[in-house]
Amino acid sequence: MEGVKSQRVFGLDMVRAAAGVLTLSVHFFLNNGFYDTPASGKSMLLACMVRMLCMSCVPLFMLLTGYTCVNREWSKGYYCKLLPVLLTYVLSGAACVAFRYFWLGERWGLGTAAQMFSSYRAAPYGWYIEMYIGLFLLSPFLNAAWHGLGDGGKKALVLTLLGLTAMPTLTNQRWELLPDWWVGMYPLTYYALGVWLREHPVKMKGWKLLLCWLALAAVFGVKGYLRAGGGNYILAADDGWGSLALTLESVCLFSCLRKAEGTGLPAPVRWCVARVAKLALPMYLTSYIADQLIYPVLNRAVVQAQLRLFWMPVAVPAVVVCSLVLAQLVDWAAQALMGLAALKKECGDEGGRRYG
Repeated sequence: MEGVKSQRVFGLDMVRAAAGVLTLSVHFFLNNGFYDTPASGKSMLLACMVRMLCMSCVPLFMLLTGYTCVNREWSKGYYCKLLPVLLTYVLSGAACVAFRYFWLGERWGLGTAAQMFSSYRAAPYGWYIEMYIGLFLLSPFLNAAWHGLGDGGKKALVLTLLGLTAMPTLTNQRWELLPDWWVGMYPLTYYALGVWLREHPVKMKGWKLLLCWLALAAVFGVKGYLRAGGGNYILAADDGWGSLALTLESVCLFSCLRKAEGTGLPAPVRWCVARVAKLALPMYLTSYIADQLIYPVLNRAVVQAQLRLFWMPVAVPAVVVCSLVLAQLVDWAAQALMGLAALKKECGDEGGRRYG
């Protein structure tokens, strides 16, 4: 989602792979009736905490984008780098549209189908692509501004963004103590934090960062459970993508995973991590298909929604494997199309040299 380097770095692959798997994990709660079930009892308390762990997924991607893309510069050819992402979206969207038409029996006209692609709804989880396009277009200019600042200015920028997007989710629950108009601009905050972490890595040991991530998720999971007051879970600003809670969680997990070197791991494990990382975007976009195949079966087999959490270790890996298979097919198709386009251009250039 943030551009893949030819020379892979294990720590970055760990972040990317974890973000992809956690995204599919948080969709477990979207598809198993969690939000329509009263939050009462030990199983629902545990579910609230596990959900907060998984919610680190999207922020990890955004932090990684800032971390890896800080040296991008604007040029006329810069926009061409967006084509592989758009092609992946179109192919994944086509797979989802075909699945919905032929398997789920949904029916629409060509105009509606075209509108689904143009509004990033062809792949039902395609909202991230729409956000990423904007971040991609802005990143060279954000980078130019960043590199024009001294260390003090960079720190002030990060704190300002945190104050505008993350802090109001904590301070404005009863009174508006901070302006909250900018809360929805949290992708810029994560981008800047990713750049900052590249220049100023967190020095805390990895296991301590992991414990902090778990502790923060537990605290804010309990808070969400108590906020429900025995009723259905209430989605609130203080546990949304841009919240201070998730910002702290995500920085801890990102910093922990980035430290991973993988030197003591077997080669097959390192290969699996690299593969999941490479396929993270199409895996995410096509996971809708896996969700629609697997979760209806789970929901019919386990009638009580409170008990479905205990099937998460079975359901989520099944979704991941199914989505990886679909993602690999999308990736092969994308590579074939890009290869044909490159061949056509090469043949055109050769023809021009011969006959021009």
